This record gives sequence, C-alpha cells and structure tokens, in this order.
Amino acid sequence: MTRTLASVALLLLASIAPMAQQREARDKDQPSISLTSNLVLLNLTVTDADQRYVAGLRQEDFHVLEDDRPQSIAIFGSESLPFAAAILLDVSGSMERMVKIACAAARNFAEKMRGEDVFALYAFADQVAQVQPFGSSPDVDEIVWSIRPEGNTALYDCVYQAMKDLSQRPERRRAILVLSDGADTRSRQSLDTCLRAASDASVTIYTVNLMDKDFAHRSEAMIASGAMKAMAERTGGRYINDPGGARMYQAFEEIVEELSHQYTIGYFPTPERQDGKWHKIRVEVSKPNVQIRTRQGYQAPKKKALPFSPGKW
Repeated sequence: MTRTLASVALLLLASIAPMAQQREARDKDQPSISLTSNLVLLNLTVTDADQRYVAGLRQEDFHVLEDDRPQSIAIFGSESLPFAAAILLDVSGSMERMVKIACAAARNFAEKMRGEDVFALYAFADQVAQVQPFGSSPDVDEIVWSIRPEGNTALYDCVYQAMKDLSQRPERRRAILVLSDGADTRSRQSLDTCLRAASDASVTIYTVNLMDKDFAHRSEAMIASGAMKAMAERTGGRYINDPGGARMYQAFEEIVEELSHQYTIGYFPTPERQDGKWHKIRVEVSKPNVQIRTRQGYQAPKKKALPFSPGKW
C-alpha cells in the first residue's frame, strides 16, 4: 500500500485516539454482536497421535453432541474453506522491543495465507485502531512499521472490536490472533463480554503471551496469562507462551497452518435454546486415535419476555 511521506512519518499512536473516536461514533449506530439465527458454527482442528493434521474426513465421520444430546449436522466445510483473521498487536509501552518483530511475523503470516484468505491488523494501547483493513495482500502497511509503543493496554476492547468486525465478514471460518505481554489495564469491556462475543460471532482465538519470564510470577502477569488462556481454551484456539518473542515467527506459522487445515461444522440446536444459559458441546470422530479441538460450548440467547397486555374486557 502507498502512503505519502508525511503520512508515513506520523506516529501511529498519535492517530489511534481520533480513529477510535470516529469508530466509537459509528458504533453508536451499530447493533452489538448477536446471533442472526440459532445456527451454531464450530471450527475443528483434528490431529493424530503424532500431532499431524488429519485430512480427508467427511461429514458422516463427525458426531456432535450438545449437553450429551446428539445433533444433526446442517453445514459441513472441509479444509479448503477460506478464513478471515484479525491480528491484534499490543503497542503499549512495555512492547517497545517487540513491535517490529511482531510486524515482521504478521507479514510472514500473510505471505503463507491461501488465495481467498484475508487478514486485518489492529493496534491497541490506550485506544484501539484497525490500522490495516481486511485484505489478501501479503504486505503489512508501511505506516505500521512507524509504531512507537507507549501507553496502557486496552486488550479486551480490541478483542471485542475485532469480534464485531469479524461478525460482519462472509467467511464462516474466523480467527483472532492476540500478541501481548501484559494484563489489560484500560478496557471498558470485560473478559466475560469478550468470551460471550466470541461465542456469538463463532470466532476462534489464538493468544501469544510475550511476557518476560522474569515477571511471570507477578500477580498482574498471572492474571494476564489466565485471561489469555481462557480466551484460547473456550474458543478452541491455542495459548502459546513465548517470553520475549523468541518463537513468534514459528507461532504464526503454526497458526496459519492450523487455520488452513480446519473443518467447519454447523448445526441448529435441538431443542432450540433461548434460555441464556451455557451449553456444552462435544464432537466425536469415527476415525480412531485422533484428537479434536474446538470451542467448549456457547451461551444461548435469552428469549425476551413479551410485554404484558391486559387484553380486552
């Protein structure tokens, strides 16, 4: 992508605040993330005993159970389905040494995508900004390389915003990649809100914890790692502990390869759920000696009570 020299010279963080304000103004007119139907989508990673991806499975090889009740599969997609991924980059003050490495890793991720796959890049510190829109170009916008890390960490706000954007995408296979080295210190959204949004938008979250091992036992670091683990485990993604970013390139390569080998299943819950409760999902495969990773369940929408009407007398 091209930028004027003046634009490239601008510091990214100086632009995040006004960009976030514009987005916030637009968000007031947009609905929050919600299910458009009771269709439940699952993205599944299937591996054998040697952690190799299992290809060639068919719809009849899968069996879905919700709260231990068998469900009928309505939608099935093989590994060839395209994906949409949002890469979330922590640009708070503590990330000064790792931002350039993270940008290079993001570019490497994009270069390994397939033709119809798309990604977007977000930055978060005190504010949140989508600094590169969804597209299939393998290039990382040159303005991203001018980032100067500073400020706090609005992690949950960024995750939530990426969820909203992904929920509008046509791709059924959706993922978020989070790179951060610290606990959330700024967000208006909560971890629970993000987990509910992930369920509604059928998003798989991958988290890469870059916290330096010298700080790993501090209370705020333990809170951060716990939150990142929860986001990954609840959504069927992966939590990768990478102190100092030594494995960042490898982590990105592993994630893009996994996204390219997933299966996608959709079903309409029987009975239909409108109780606002958590419902556990289990997926089984007829092929022996395989492991399946997918989201653990979903939060059903709650049926709104009808307004009271006294009727006619």
